[in-house]
Amino acid sequence: MSRKKRAEQASRIRKRINKQKQVARRVLFSDLVSFALPEGILFSKEQFHGNIKWVPEQLAAQALIWSWQDTKKVTDAFEKTLEICEELGLKEIAKTYTAFMNALSHYREIMCEGLRVRRQALAEQIGGKYFRTNKWVLMGFDGSRATAPRSTANEKAFCAPNYGFGKEAKYGKKLSKGLRRKRNIAHKTAEPEPQVWITMMWHMGLRLPWTWRLGPSNSSERGHVQEMLEQEEFPADTLFCGDAGFVGYPLWSSILATGGDFLVRVGANVELLSEYADIQKLGGGVVLCWPKDRMKSGAPPLRLRLVRVQVGKTMMWMLTSVLDEKKLTLKQIVEYYKQRWLIENYQARYDGRDPLYLLAA
Repeated sequence: MSRKKRAEQASRIRKRINKQKQVARRVLFSDLVSFALPEGILFSKEQFHGNIKWVPEQLAAQALIWSWQDTKKVTDAFEKTLEICEELGLKEIAKTYTAFMNALSHYREIMCEGLRVRRQALAEQIGGKYFRTNKWVLMGFDGSRATAPRSTANEKAFCAPNYGFGKEAKYGKKLSKGLRRKRNIAHKTAEPEPQVWITMMWHMGLRLPWTWRLGPSNSSERGHVQEMLEQEEFPADTLFCGDAGFVGYPLWSSILATGGDFLVRVGANVELLSEYADIQKLGGGVVLCWPKDRMKSGAPPLRLRLVRVQVGKTMMWMLTSVLDEKKLTLKQIVEYYKQRWLIENYQARYDGRDPLYLLAA
């Protein structure tokens, strides 16, 4: 056989192999979509308008495929999504970008709830040994801001209505009066970009988002966490881990009301009661969180455990509702708090395309 014929034969073999791989990948991806979003189950109890021309599970799959495209324009991503859906056999979807966005916007609460419950069920189902750590479901939480596209809707939804005129802003201007440079004044007085405040609960064992809340740039991350605790259900023996910003009687009592426990870092801004004269020398002990307003209202005190640990080169005070040292040792406290740091590196994005953030907005 001549060299030219051998090359042609090798080329035909490569094309056949590549085509077989494409078919295999298409089948695998189709099976994955069917497994993650089974039709007739996810939204079986929800009410949709009788004139819709799409199936809810297929619309959700379309939204996920759309969010994975790397095009600059969302409309170009939608066109690619239509091609992929056609290859996968997803025919009962939104055919136009306008219909697609209107459907997501109109049914966002229903679809967000269904996707969240399904995602959490899958996490527990396939998480295996990573779902629980020493019988605990470790749940970290943190808040951060992300810049959103400057649109009229985003400015209305996410910009603080009293930007630059709040108590903290006025106090800062008073302190820095006479120290600010003239060239910075125009920058500071300019209209702010829309920023989304994202408060996320993060499964520390799986290193995946569990649930989250979105709000304007002046939102309260503690308020978001309390809202999640009140509106959603969490697995048994959940240990909520937070930084020094997640403190206070209302938040801690909300966590305990769910049947869970918490582990947070505390600083000098937290006032606690103790029967020991000098608890610092003892390195911790049982303390009470009982603010004066709670005393007057007759609310019971929170009995907690305060410990002093070394994390890296830093000495920290950690507060937990787990009083039994055998259930939560000092070594575990340090280990879990280090794991919570990973949420700081997890960049929760909002670029106007992620369907789950869009549905939650």
